[in-house]
Amino acid sequence: MPVATPGHRCRSVGVRRVSAALGVLAVFVVTGCTTTSPGGPLPASNGETFSSDSTPSSNGGGQELPFAGAPKVDDPLDSKRFQQDPCQALTPDQAQSLGFPTEGKPRTAPLGKACTWENTESRGLVEIHFLDGNPSGLSGEYQANTDGKYAYFDPLPPIEGYPAVATDIVDDRDAGKCTVVVGVSDEVTFEVPIRLSTVNVGHKDPCQIAAMVAGKALQTMKKD
Repeated sequence: MPVATPGHRCRSVGVRRVSAALGVLAVFVVTGCTTTSPGGPLPASNGETFSSDSTPSSNGGGQELPFAGAPKVDDPLDSKRFQQDPCQALTPDQAQSLGFPTEGKPRTAPLGKACTWENTESRGLVEIHFLDGNPSGLSGEYQANTDGKYAYFDPLPPIEGYPAVATDIVDDRDAGKCTVVVGVSDEVTFEVPIRLSTVNVGHKDPCQIAAMVAGKALQTMKKD
């Protein structure tokens, strides 16, 4: 049965989510989404892309990380290889289990490199985007929330041991869209915007699906 599709922190190509703090994107609200679960393909994007295409803000004026109430990443993950090639973050088997093609399509966004998987039949879509342009990690997201830049901001239970939030500047969760941002170190984050397949909108929690995908990506990165 097709799974939900990736939400989208940004609305169209060019992405709207843009880390408000740094130009980061959305976060989702769901409990303990460390493991993946069966589902259906995520909705396709029709040319729509989910990446924070915006200019990052500064590192809190040189503040020591973390700040603004962001949690500290106790076990930093070396994600350099995946920052250079986000398409490696999901294995072919993982992508297929989510109802997507085995290979994603890479692209370069203003804040870092991204990879998009979409199912043109189910219209599901998901993206993994490293926010290298945001040197403040999750602290930038927390600061942006404090500054009132997000429509919603929901800290999530750790995903595979790493802090995460679901958030965006526009609340499209009822439309099947959500973005989860994960901190793999105090400085580095990646986001997972998704949009649910049409049949799953209103039936599945897009933030839960985004968290599930983030968990799969982290499992892959931790094996590297």
